[in-house]
Amino acid sequence: MSRSTVIIGAGLAGLVCAKVLHAASAPFVLLDAADTVGGRVRTDVVDGFHLDRGFQVLLDSYPAASRHLDLPALAPRYFDSGALLWDAGNFHRLLNPLRHPEWTLPALLTAALPPADRLRLALLGASALVHPDAALLARCASPSDESSRALLLRLGFTETTIRRFFEPFFGGVFLDDGLETSAGLLNYYLRKFTTGRALLPAAGMGAIPAQLAAHLPADRIRLRTRAVAVDSGHVLLESAERLPADRIVLATDEPSARRILGLDPAASRPARSTAVVYFASPRPLYAGGLLVLPAGPRLVRHCLQVTNVAPEAAPAGWHLLSATVLDSRGLDDTDLRAAAAREIEEIFPEARGHLTPLPVVRVPYALPAQPPGFAARLVRPNAPAGVLFAGDQTGSASIQFAMESGERVARAILAGLA
Repeated sequence: MSRSTVIIGAGLAGLVCAKVLHAASAPFVLLDAADTVGGRVRTDVVDGFHLDRGFQVLLDSYPAASRHLDLPALAPRYFDSGALLWDAGNFHRLLNPLRHPEWTLPALLTAALPPADRLRLALLGASALVHPDAALLARCASPSDESSRALLLRLGFTETTIRRFFEPFFGGVFLDDGLETSAGLLNYYLRKFTTGRALLPAAGMGAIPAQLAAHLPADRIRLRTRAVAVDSGHVLLESAERLPADRIVLATDEPSARRILGLDPAASRPARSTAVVYFASPRPLYAGGLLVLPAGPRLVRHCLQVTNVAPEAAPAGWHLLSATVLDSRGLDDTDLRAAAAREIEEIFPEARGHLTPLPVVRVPYALPAQPPGFAARLVRPNAPAGVLFAGDQTGSASIQFAMESGERVARAILAGLA
């Protein structure tokens, strides 16, 4: 007889867990307190503009994406593989020669980075390419792991290159301006960005969880349903309903899981937060599907004219610009919007007088901190029998790992191992 599973959290981990169980005809119920699926991967449509909840991209080099997503059905809109570096009024185009062979010679000659650092970057990329994903991620649990910044300095990278490229690019990936994140993750993402293509679904990142949910029976998904506690055989809802369950999967962030277990959420890993300031413009600010990386220190860590990649993100005749902020400096939305606009206008003087403010999207818990060796120090809280964990509370924080963790828990349930 099949055993029932209650999955708490309809983010990517919970959705993939449910998808795998459903494919095996195993009963489940998927709960989420929000009004739609996706968790931290969500797109809001405001006056025809598609505003993602935080700057996110999907990499087609993620193995779990190939297993669980129909990428062509997402109508992928691909970035150019590279970045547009800006420093003190000067732009430098830096493209990946593996994806843009015509840029092999310009990449070698570019003034964007000092000559020795171009060689160091090529060698670092080559090292990442020759190691499998598992070996790169294993470093995150090694006693010899170091911070990304420490790695770059040990390899001899200059502060110019760190400030122009690594801080705005990988600082944005990790939501970590200081590059204190594990060097194992820097190597892993360098491999993924080098071997794959970054994309946005035409309808925004929220199309990813929507596609996963489309595989599931609608009556198995209960939204606006908050779980407040669990025991070894039930989930207690905010409504006071008790749902019976043989297995309970906590596919939530770490503070939420601890709260449901009656533990102190403050004992969780520190959170990395972000804010995205959106603007509309009637005129384009630059050409090409490239992320703009302003050399720091600055409020705006990176910006993107989203419609250069996904024209569908804005109504006809408009362009959508996103500006990612890691430290809001205590500014309210009005002041944050004004400060971000000033920095964008410094980079693109032609934007002055043409930026129409759109909502500021704040994500207080975007990622957990992932310092050197973090994977060896993950502590799963004591939980009643039959309670399992998925999501970034069990490892690194990425779309790949969220989906992979949901799949792993589902397979364990189906195999009777959990």
